[in-house]
Amino acid sequence: MDRMLKQVEVIVAHRSDETRAKVREVLDELGYQIRHECDSSKSLMDAGVDSPPDLIISGIELVDGAAIDALIAISHLDPTPAIVITPRDSLLDVEKALSDHVMAYLVEPVEPDQIKPTIYLVRERFRQFEQLKHENEDLRQALSDRKTIEKAKGVIMGRDELTEEDAFRHLQKQAQSKRMKLATFAAELLELENGNA
Repeated sequence: MDRMLKQVEVIVAHRSDETRAKVREVLDELGYQIRHECDSSKSLMDAGVDSPPDLIISGIELVDGAAIDALIAISHLDPTPAIVITPRDSLLDVEKALSDHVMAYLVEPVEPDQIKPTIYLVRERFRQFEQLKHENEDLRQALSDRKTIEKAKGVIMGRDELTEEDAFRHLQKQAQSKRMKLATFAAELLELENGNA
């Protein structure tokens, strides 16, 4: 199910009860579901690795150490947007996380009126990131298909002594007659030719 259509599930990790309460207040107001709340990196990892949430809001330092490695590990399993809450003197550590899908940070002390726009920003950035990723995958597939078709066309030109245009037309007709996509038919033709070689 699309992340934007279902209720947003959030993991909140911070060592301060007061900060977690502020975050909880905003999430409740937005109608988001807090799937897990904790104050340790281990608990954050345990909650996020099995099934990454739609959003993570975490302090940079939790009771058992830095949260950055946990955030990056969860994001490597499944890209997950995150907001890091950091003291001003830890901003350099946040740069490491910003290269791994942690798309926003808040400087402590945070107030509820800062949290809501940051959530909207990070979710929109993440949506754009995912869209760009899919567009890149589509482009890679289109280039791969093009190469396959060109190779198959070359095989037909050599085998049947056809011009490039006639070979392409022949390839199209064969694919249509078999009700196959051109690239799929071209791949099958190449596989057959390689098997007969």
